[in-house]
Amino acid sequence: ANTPKIINSVVATGSSPGGTNDVTDTSDDGDDSDGNTTDDATEIAIDPLPLIEVTKTASVTDEGDGIISAGDVINYVISIENKGNVTLTGLTVTDIITDGNGNTLTMNTGPYFSGSNQGSGLGTLLPGETATYRAYYIIESSILTSGSISNTASATASSPGNSNDVSDVSDDGDDTDGNTTNDPTITNITPAPKLEVTKTAVVTDNGDGQTGAADIITYSITVQNKGNVLLTGVSFVDTFTDGNGGTISFTNSPTFVSSSAGSAQGTLTINETATYTASYTIAQLVANTGNVNNSVVFTASSPGQSNNVSDTSDDGIDNDGNVTDDPTVTVTYPEASLEVTK
Repeated sequence: ANTPKIINSVVATGSSPGGTNDVTDTSDDGDDSDGNTTDDATEIAIDPLPLIEVTKTASVTDEGDGIISAGDVINYVISIENKGNVTLTGLTVTDIITDGNGNTLTMNTGPYFSGSNQGSGLGTLLPGETATYRAYYIIESSILTSGSISNTASATASSPGNSNDVSDVSDDGDDTDGNTTNDPTITNITPAPKLEVTKTAVVTDNGDGQTGAADIITYSITVQNKGNVLLTGVSFVDTFTDGNGGTISFTNSPTFVSSSAGSAQGTLTINETATYTASYTIAQLVANTGNVNNSVVFTASSPGQSNNVSDTSDDGIDNDGNVTDDPTVTVTYPEASLEVTK
């Protein structure tokens, strides 16, 4: 395919009566207008046809939470095939990656050459050969609300005697999307609202060495936006009971303290954690029931929804056999007493 033409000639040999292979002729191309009327080879000219096709596909490596979120890695594979009939050289690849709002992003790695199926080195493509390039992008929290990540690669190469005369823009490899050529590779970020609430307790002892009457339980509540969308209308319902299931009242009810990204109470940006605090001074009657139980449920709204995401607090202790949504329990000791009747 790298030659400009195909030349074909045939020689016929025969035997006349009494002779052996005594008559021959070399073929003519049948075209007497070419200046040669006898025994000229049949030639088929091959017009140079430089052509490449670029395809870019994407897959996501999840960092463990089951949703597309910050820290996930998008793995891009770029395939560049020489679809023409001449060798291409000087192959270069450029790449544009943007979020759903059109803001330009920066690829963390690549694109870089990772090999070809006919063994050519970087920058060269034989007819029919495919070169592979790879790139990686680590998703940032700031772009999750844009809804998608769009990536397009362009390849340019030179055919013999020319410079940068052949190019192509990548297709996403999906012909079922209504676009069969040169459409960007898009990773959609499906909204996935998620909360995680943890409630821990610390006891300030009154000096008797036992958790009981007059000791102070200080509760710390953290609520984290573990999803990939902004949450608003954050609210909670707290359940506070003694060992017999009786309702207890806080000495100081749960109060908002601060948030890691500076949002006001009721709003949580992606990956933001809000902290609340509460306290209770143990009453003797409560201490006598054997424990103090506390659990809180937080509820919030994702964009366009109302109170569609919630979570029940965990006690932050995963070696107790329960790693999610178990109440925060403080064991208490009853007042020692004797009663003698004779």
